[in-house]
Amino acid sequence: MGKEGNTIYWQAHRGGGAYEAPDNTMAAIRYAWELGGIPEVDVRSTRDGVIICLHDATLERTTNAPDEINTLPASQLTFEEIRAWDAGIKFDEKFAGEKVPSLEEMFREMQGHPERMAYLDLKEVDLQQLGAMIDQYGVNKQVIFTHNVQENCKKMKQITQGVKSMQWVGGSPDKIRATFADVLASGFEGLDQVQIHLRSQEGASDWPYVVDREFLQYALDETRKAGVDLEVLPFEIEGGAIHSLLDLGIRWYATDEPARFLQCINEWKAQQ
Repeated sequence: MGKEGNTIYWQAHRGGGAYEAPDNTMAAIRYAWELGGIPEVDVRSTRDGVIICLHDATLERTTNAPDEINTLPASQLTFEEIRAWDAGIKFDEKFAGEKVPSLEEMFREMQGHPERMAYLDLKEVDLQQLGAMIDQYGVNKQVIFTHNVQENCKKMKQITQGVKSMQWVGGSPDKIRATFADVLASGFEGLDQVQIHLRSQEGASDWPYVVDREFLQYALDETRKAGVDLEVLPFEIEGGAIHSLLDLGIRWYATDEPARFLQCINEWKAQQ
């Protein structure tokens, strides 16, 4: 973290769940690791206190749970009830049999493999319980805790030694600027990374994003001075746009499309 140069680091948002692997499953997590990335999972708790990897509050979008189950919050279901349903087949039949994983399943595959890192995006979890589990499995230095509230990032780092943290910053360009100003004014307290969401603008010619180039350069300069990584999440992966970000000097990314993103990276490297 905090390294500069031409090494490019990247997060597989939801493990690449939007396009390339079923959302928040062990298949998606392993896929990101195999490609050399850092999978991101969303953490929330079941009724019986099991921490699971699930983005949405319900099972409706990602599993084949029936109507009487799939609209109930996961917090009202037991882990056994959640595991009864397939979390891969709706994405693609070749992923049939995937289940909503417990966080412990992922941690077990991280133990003894320090190169396997993971982002944990807070949804609905007791932070003390999460911290105790991280300590139990000894994966502290492999975890990057993430949320859009800086106070939660600070709290997690106080609970669990060695864990890194990232605050994600989204919304309109004005909101992104205002939130970044607040984080900067705090001296990036409790943060190792800041992520800025990048949405594309229609009919762009010289710059593809609604967040302007000058602001991104400013954010990159300020984070570098503080020894903090600036990560960006471009929601659309297109070679020229990604190359513009690389030319700017940004070296940390998040993507919904790991394979396409890597293709853009390799094309850029070939031009250097």
